[in-house]
Amino acid sequence: MRVNDPAPPTARWDQVEQLRAGRDAPRHPGDGGGTVRLILAEGEEARVPVSTPRTWTLELTVGPEGIAEGGGVYLMPEPFWGWSPPHQSGAGRLGFTTAATAAEGVELEASAGGGLFLATVRGRALRPGEQVTLVYGAGSGALSDRHAERAARIWLAVDADGDGVRTVLTDSPTVEVLAGPPALLSATAPAIVRPGERGVLRIAVLDALANRGVQASGRIRIQRAPADWDLPAEVPLPTEAEGVLAVPFRAGAAGLVRLELTFDGTEPPLETRVAPLLVHARRPRVRWADLHGHSGLSDGTGTPDDWYRYAREVAGLDIAALTDHDHFGVRFLDEPNGLWSELVATAARHHEPGEFVTLPAYEWTSWIHGHRHVLHFAESGPLLSSLAEETERPDQLWDALRGLPAMTLAHHSSGDPIPVNWTFRPDPVLEPLTEIASVHGSSEAADGPQAVRGSRPGRFVRDQLDSGVQLGFVASGDGHDGHPGLAHRSPVYGALGTRRIGTGGLAGLECEDLNRASVLECLRARRTFATNGPRMLLHARLSGEAPGAGLGPGASDTLEVELHGTASLARAVVVRDGALYDLDLGVRATAGELIGRFALPGGALEPGDYAYLRVEQVDGGCVWSSPWFGAP
Repeated sequence: MRVNDPAPPTARWDQVEQLRAGRDAPRHPGDGGGTVRLILAEGEEARVPVSTPRTWTLELTVGPEGIAEGGGVYLMPEPFWGWSPPHQSGAGRLGFTTAATAAEGVELEASAGGGLFLATVRGRALRPGEQVTLVYGAGSGALSDRHAERAARIWLAVDADGDGVRTVLTDSPTVEVLAGPPALLSATAPAIVRPGERGVLRIAVLDALANRGVQASGRIRIQRAPADWDLPAEVPLPTEAEGVLAVPFRAGAAGLVRLELTFDGTEPPLETRVAPLLVHARRPRVRWADLHGHSGLSDGTGTPDDWYRYAREVAGLDIAALTDHDHFGVRFLDEPNGLWSELVATAARHHEPGEFVTLPAYEWTSWIHGHRHVLHFAESGPLLSSLAEETERPDQLWDALRGLPAMTLAHHSSGDPIPVNWTFRPDPVLEPLTEIASVHGSSEAADGPQAVRGSRPGRFVRDQLDSGVQLGFVASGDGHDGHPGLAHRSPVYGALGTRRIGTGGLAGLECEDLNRASVLECLRARRTFATNGPRMLLHARLSGEAPGAGLGPGASDTLEVELHGTASLARAVVVRDGALYDLDLGVRATAGELIGRFALPGGALEPGDYAYLRVEQVDGGCVWSSPWFGAP
């Protein structure tokens, strides 16, 4: 720990120093030099289905600086999500890798470990233009990623002078990983529409890991649509649609709608239910947002373009922010390599005010004070690295963002991989909310559902509320599988083979206009609720005020709740100043409904008090309202 630094005992200075050492290490001009191509047999394509063995041959042509004796060529497939690790422990095992060269007098010494294969140059230096051939999966092949993606990388890197510092080749080959057979049916619709208003029902046939791009055809039947709706009872799914359809509709009269869908192109047919859709003339609109996720630019899968396409076309989100790490992954956003500009430009391409809001964003990945993601509500904004000494603490980060249309959100704050250092009390303008749930679990409280692994006393969100910090709640996926908005349906996060949902997260925002300024205003006002994935539709008012509000003298203790869940309800609690009070669920709980007026336990809020609502479903689904606060 540094002298006088307010770092907690969970700080991982070793990780920071290792990252900084790698950042500051001098680079030889030949590091990362040369060109590489993927060698394919006649008629062969750089495509492979998910989790399928294949042999890949890569040819490196040495760059103008050569590679010195003792230097090396590294091979690394995308390291995070399912490719076979390259190894040297036997040709019969998946991932066995070899290296060879025709350069006379040169020998290549092969070794492997930690997901890397290294061919060290022996005998003499490799001269410019000489070639090295690497065969990944030389024995029984190498398994492809379990996630479909159009541009999976098989990375090559070169250490030209043998000092142990390598740089990746930016033209490292890409491989298309194809989705598996159809296994899941997904359908989403807007949460709230006006009578007679047009909307879009988004339907997707996905593989077992919720990958898009399946090859399937058949018909999709749409049941339980009201008679006055302009919505077909059946739509065809052609093979060329790759499993994804957008079906327009016109809503009818006011009321709650629960659509059911069946796809007949599999045996047995696939079925799903659309989350509750409320047709209402005056109810504040609810917008669904996933404000935290990762792509292949850091430690996730897929391209940023495909991440946003999935968010809109498959998950039917209204708001999305791709938040790749500032300094983690194969390449880093905080280096002068154009990646941050690429991420900003991608968000701009997919931004369509009134239809789909995207936010330039990234994750400030502090291994000392905890991880936060930074959201910009303009066309662009600065990337402020957690490794830079001038922005390595939360207060420095907020000072650098002050005055900008920006926001930070702490996440997985109670535990692994690094808990948040709450010694730095959140800036009330720049961090009025916190991410209460994600694929890591929930940081609400020790008695809450799906607590984050490694959670520590004093680091939970409720601990901060008890200390007087006023924070609203959102949830986001923090998914690394390229599936924003649907992380809870992925077996990677615990849903496979169970009737309970996996971990995940979504934010519900009460936001009438769909543009960046309105989204920022809504978030700063804390008019939000959070779910761990299911689109449980919550409308809650305390003394007539939306969640997040401060209630002054004269406010009543009347709590009005209207919740439309996606499964039967198991429990509803009001959390007031750290104490839990159960609400009577009533007879409609089996239908996933909680509608009623309740007296807030303990009476009206006093200055410094807080209260929020948590409702749990029998399948593990959970929703939290943002707290209300007692104001002077």
